[in-house]
Amino acid sequence: MPETECPPTRRVELFVRASLPTPSRERRTAIETALEALARTDAVDETNTTLWEKRVPVEDCGDRLERDRYNEFAAWAREEGVRLAPFFDTRTCYSMQTGRKREELVMPVMCVAVYEDGDLRQVAPVAGDDGPISVDDCLTDLTAHTETRRPNTRTVPTAD
Repeated sequence: MPETECPPTRRVELFVRASLPTPSRERRTAIETALEALARTDAVDETNTTLWEKRVPVEDCGDRLERDRYNEFAAWAREEGVRLAPFFDTRTCYSMQTGRKREELVMPVMCVAVYEDGDLRQVAPVAGDDGPISVDDCLTDLTAHTETRRPNTRTVPTAD
């Protein structure tokens, strides 16, 4: 079987709260524009925007996008030696539905996740030993690696 060089695929997912005030909506638009520009330069292959809730109950047993992403991001953060807090937080909140207090996971206004070949490679914002890494830092890093991305290829066997 012949072999060919195949660059890794890079997907960037922007997560934003479903309800945003005007300044945050403008920031969202700016980030989406920056991601589209990165896609045009081949720094990324695909970008998506996903809406998530501001907060979700910790004890809720149902499937929740927010909890699934948080668990994925937390596992990545442990491996990388960074922290999701204070950007992701657990707080005691009052529930209008039940009239009681409950623990809730509070999501950041915006979050970026970078996947290469389906594997999570970067999350922002996070806190590291050298300080916070913001969404802007992540976008800057992606822009800086535009020139070096395509040569980083892997050999894949192809059918005759």
